[in-house]
Order: sequence, then structure tokens, then C-alpha cells
Amino acid sequence: MELIFSLFKVVLPLAYLLTVAIYAKLFFSSEENRYARKATVSLIISLVLLFLFLVLLGKTEGRCPLATVGEGLLFMTFILSTIHFISETLADSRRLGLFTLLPATVCVIAAVFLLKPENILPEHLKSSLLVFHIVASLASYACFSMASILAGLYLLLHRRLKSKNFDLTFRKLPPLDKLDKLSATWSFLGTVTMVISSIIGIWWVRKGQLEGMAFSELAIYIILLVFLGTGLSRRLFGMRGRIHAILILIGFAVLLLTNLIGAHGFQN
Repeated sequence: MELIFSLFKVVLPLAYLLTVAIYAKLFFSSEENRYARKATVSLIISLVLLFLFLVLLGKTEGRCPLATVGEGLLFMTFILSTIHFISETLADSRRLGLFTLLPATVCVIAAVFLLKPENILPEHLKSSLLVFHIVASLASYACFSMASILAGLYLLLHRRLKSKNFDLTFRKLPPLDKLDKLSATWSFLGTVTMVISSIIGIWWVRKGQLEGMAFSELAIYIILLVFLGTGLSRRLFGMRGRIHAILILIGFAVLLLTNLIGAHGFQN
């Protein structure tokens, strides 16, 4: 079992690096059809390998593999990869993979170095509610990450258009309206899953009669306010385009800052 575990820790990052390399070839090549099928197959293989590794971790530890930072990053990789697969289907383009799969690749590389086998959880953390809370939290983070990447690409494309710089990036990226709609979609889904995560978290704390969040950790709700405000502004006031993209990036910056300050989440 130890040999298989070690093998996965080597093969999995290599699979993701290969996938990103193929998507890069696709993006920069004038014959992208030549790489389109290879990119999809490589992504599916990477996803299957990651799924099998998560199952192996769960079987080895006898629990859901979400207790440590490394395991959380693996799960984030799985969600980000799945979201990418959905995004390229909705955008009807495989040109996004170079950008949207890079965070997943970084996560999986970091994860294999941070994995801690045979981690023993405290009794009060062995709760199905906590598992659902973590899953919903990671799903929201993944959605916000994808929304921010697409928002960044929107701003990049918008700047190219204004400066009339019709370079390779301008010609290869999906149209502005598709990037705008996709970023809004993932921002909305991130908000929904964060609300669900918060409700489950409060329920878990009250049911287990545990201490609530520290004051610094309450800053996590600033993220929700930013993205909720962005979504409502879009729905109620028709906010689109550049301002919408900037607000999403601000929300993601707050997400990163809040997690660094609050240390809300995994047991190390």
C-alpha cells in the first residue's frame, strides 16, 4: 500500500503538468484541433487518477480524506478540474485550460508535499456535519477561484480591445460576453455554496456545543458580503463588464487575505 501511495504522489502531479502542457500547446498552436482531443483525454485521466487517490486515502485512513491541508488541496484540485471541464463545455472552447488548470496543478503539487498519512482526528472533529461543511467551503473557494480567473481574463481581453492590440491572446480567448457570463455564474455558485457552508458550520457548532469562531475568523463573512453584493448588483442594476470583473477580483483578494489572517479551516 505504501508503494502505491508513493507512486500516486509522483504520477498525479506529472499527469497535471502534462495536461497543462497540452493545453498550452493547444493555445499557442495554429492547429489546435490537433491537441483538442489529447487535452480532454489527459484531463479525464488526471481526474480519474485524482479520484482514485482520494479513495485510496479514505480507505487507508478510514475516514473522509479532508482532515489536513494536503487532503483539502487534493479535493480543491478535483473541484477546480471539474469546474474547468464544465467551463470549457459552456464556453465551447478548450482555450481556457492553460489558465484555468494552472491553479489546480499548483494545488496538486503542493498537496503531495503536505500530505500527512495516519493523521488522527480529535473525537469532536469526527462529524459528518463537519465533512459537509468542509466540502461546501472548498466548493465555494473553487468557484470563486474560477470566477476570478475568468474575470482577470475579461480585463485582459478588454484592455487588448481598447488598445486595439489584436494579438494571439485576443484572438484565442473566448468573447468578452462569454467570459463575463461564466465569471458571474461561478461567482453566484460560490456565493450559494458559501451560504450553505456557513449554515452547516453554525449547525455543527451548536449541535456539538463547541466554541464558536474567533473574532478574526468572522472576517470570512466579508467575502460573502462582497460576492453577494456583486451578484445582487448584477441582478438588480444590470452591472456587467469591467466593474463586475474588478469586484470579483476584489472579493477573491479578500478571500485570500481573510484565510491568511484568520487561519480558518484545517487542522495541521
